[in-house]
Amino acid sequence: MTREEFASFVEETLEEVIRLAEQKCGNALPRLYIFKWLGRTQPLITQNVVEYIVQRVFVDEEHIYPCVDIGVGDLGDDGSLLIVGNVAGYAPRPFGENWTGRKGPFVRIVGAALLNRIAGRPVGSSTDDVFGYIIPDMPNLK
Repeated sequence: MTREEFASFVEETLEEVIRLAEQKCGNALPRLYIFKWLGRTQPLITQNVVEYIVQRVFVDEEHIYPCVDIGVGDLGDDGSLLIVGNVAGYAPRPFGENWTGRKGPFVRIVGAALLNRIAGRPVGSSTDDVFGYIIPDMPNLK
């Protein structure tokens, strides 16, 4: 997979995780988003999100990090979506299926903070010490 193809795949994945979050919370969500890799010292990325993700996950045409949790974690203060990601500690390898059986490295998640906020429940701490989320594709595993 070329870098350009992978960038398109990242773009499609971002739309897909937003639709998944909409499905799980029962509300339409904006398409304005910011991004952050999980971890206390990671910056919030407000521009060129696709490129930022590609830089971290795509090494070359034969080496892509194979397991990356990604999804809508919460709503930002301005109403934008906070999309979060986490690269697991596996060595890069060729593009293929991930452990959920989905094409590519992305394991779709939905943040507990988003679900709680939409449901009117307490969201919890704003620190990254613990970030709760669901993996909707897990029930589909055999």
